[in-house]
Amino acid sequence: MRPFPCFRRLRGIATGAVLPLLLTAATAESADPDSFDVLAKEYANEVRPLLGRFCLDCHSTEEKEGDLDLEAFAKIEDVRRSPGSWRKVVEMLDGGEMPPKDADQPTAEERGTLRGWTARYLKAEAYANAGDPGPVVLRRLNNAQYTYTLKDLIGLDLQPAREFPADGAAGEGFTNAGNALSMSPAMLGKYLDAAKRIAAHAVLLPDGIRFSPGETRRDWTDELLASIRALYAEYADAEGRLPLEKYLAAALEERRAVGEGRETYVTVARRRGLNARHLAALAALLDGGEPSPLLDPLRARWKTAGPGDAPALAAEVARWQQGLTKFQSVGHMKPWVAAIDPVVTRQDVRFKFPDSPAAREVTIHLTADGPMRPNVVVWENLRIARPGRPEVALRDVRAIAEGMAARREQVVSTAAKCLEAAAEAEAATDPKALDREALARKHGVDPEILGSWLECLGIGTGSTVALDLFTQRLESVGGFDFVNGWGSPETPSIVANGSDRTVNIPGELKGRGVAAHPSPTLRAGVGWLCPTAGGYQVQAEVKHVHTGCGNGTAWRLEMRRGPRG
Repeated sequence: MRPFPCFRRLRGIATGAVLPLLLTAATAESADPDSFDVLAKEYANEVRPLLGRFCLDCHSTEEKEGDLDLEAFAKIEDVRRSPGSWRKVVEMLDGGEMPPKDADQPTAEERGTLRGWTARYLKAEAYANAGDPGPVVLRRLNNAQYTYTLKDLIGLDLQPAREFPADGAAGEGFTNAGNALSMSPAMLGKYLDAAKRIAAHAVLLPDGIRFSPGETRRDWTDELLASIRALYAEYADAEGRLPLEKYLAAALEERRAVGEGRETYVTVARRRGLNARHLAALAALLDGGEPSPLLDPLRARWKTAGPGDAPALAAEVARWQQGLTKFQSVGHMKPWVAAIDPVVTRQDVRFKFPDSPAAREVTIHLTADGPMRPNVVVWENLRIARPGRPEVALRDVRAIAEGMAARREQVVSTAAKCLEAAAEAEAATDPKALDREALARKHGVDPEILGSWLECLGIGTGSTVALDLFTQRLESVGGFDFVNGWGSPETPSIVANGSDRTVNIPGELKGRGVAAHPSPTLRAGVGWLCPTAGGYQVQAEVKHVHTGCGNGTAWRLEMRRGPRG
C-alpha cells in the first residue's frame, strides 16, 4: 500500500502549548476541576503574594528574564489569557530552577502551595477548552496528496500538480502542515487550470463516465479500437480472422476422444491455444443441424474426413466466405463483416492487363461460364480505366491510338522548327508580349505544339496550374485554440499549429508546423514561392504521423520554373 500523508488533529487549549497542557490534564487527578472563582480567590490571597516575594525580582515587566513576565498576571483573567506561561512555571518548579540558588527560597509548604495551585489551574483550563482544536487554518491538499488522490479517483497518473510551486515544510518539517499550505490567487488559478486539463480527459458514457489518456474524440476512438483489436489478437490473425484450418484440424484429430468422453472441447482448446466456444460451435455445426444447401455438402465431406483433410475443408469454406461476405476495416463507422448477395443480374468485372514483355499486343478473351450455364450474357460498357484520367471506351481505343501516333510523328518532324522558333522568342525584347500564333505561322508549325515547347523551356507567359482553393475556414481543430486552417471538417484540409506544443489533432502536429490531409479522391497541395532568385536547397522527410488512419499515401515534390521572361 502506498504511504499517504495523514491528518491528525490535536485537541486541547487554544494556545501554542497544546501538547504540554494535555499532558498536564492527563496526569492531574481524575476529580472534577476547581471552579475559576475558587482559583481566583486562592490566586489573590496565596499565589500572588508568593510570586511577589520570590519571582518578580527576575520576572517583572521591567526585567522579564526568559521572556516571562509574571507581574502582568494581576488577576485570574490575565492568567487565563496565557496558560502557556504557567506551564513554564510548572517546569521551573519541578526542575528546581525557580527561584535561583542565590535567591531566597520558599519553604516546602510554600512551594507546594504554588505548585498545587498551578496544576489545578491548568487542569481547569484544559477542561474548559476540551474539544476546541485551536485556530483552524484554511487547508488544502499538498502537491503529493493532490496527485495521488486524482490518480486513485480516475486511474490515470496525469501529474496535475506539475505546474504548482513546491510545498513549504514550515517549522514542523512536514509539507502537510496547515500553516504552510497557503492559497494565493495565483495558486487558485493553477488549481483551475489543472482541473480543466483533467476534465479534458473525461469521456461521457451512456451509463457513467471514464477517463482516457487522450483528450480528443479520435484518441478515445483509437483507444477503444486498440482494446477490440487486442481482444481479437488473442485468437485471430492480424486482419481479425480466425485461423479456420487450425480449428478444423483440432476438431478432426480430437473428434473421437470427445465423442468417447475422454476429452472436452474446453480442454482441447486450452491445450492448443484456441477459443473453446468457437471450436465447440464449429464441431456442432458440421456434425448436424438444420438442412442447408450450403452446409450439407460440407457436412458430407466432414463425416468422412481425416486430420489431413483440414486444409481442403478450410479452402472450401474460404471460397464460400469470399462469395457471401466482405470484410471491411474496423473503425470507419461500418460493420466489420458485410453480407454479399451472390444472386445478381449485373456484375461489374474489372481486371488488370497482364504484362507482355515478349510482344507488343495482348489478346483478351471474354467468356461466361458457370454451374448454371446462363443462356445469354451481354457485355456492356467495355472501357479502359486509368487512375486520375478519363475512362476510354474500348471501341475508341484504336482511333485514339492512331491519332496519338500521328500526333507523335508531327511533334518529332517539327521539333527542329519549333526549337528555331523558341530561340527567336527567347531573343525577343519582351517574350511576354510574344504572339505565338504569328510565330507558329512564320515557322510553319502547329501553334499548340509550339506552345508546349515554349512552356517546357520556360519562355513567354507560360500557363498556370489549375488549383481549387479551400474556402471554408477551420478553427480550434482537435479542440486546440491555436490550431486553425482551411478545408473540409473531414478531408481534405490544411492546418497550422501556432504554438510550440506538439499536439494530436488526431495525428501528430508539431509546434509551429503545418499539416496537409488529402481525401480519398482529392489531393492537398502546399506551395512555396522563392522570395528572391538564387540557389536553394530543399529537404523533405516522409513519415507516419497518424498510424491509425488510412492505408498509405502518395506524395510528389515538383519544381516549377515558370516563365523566365
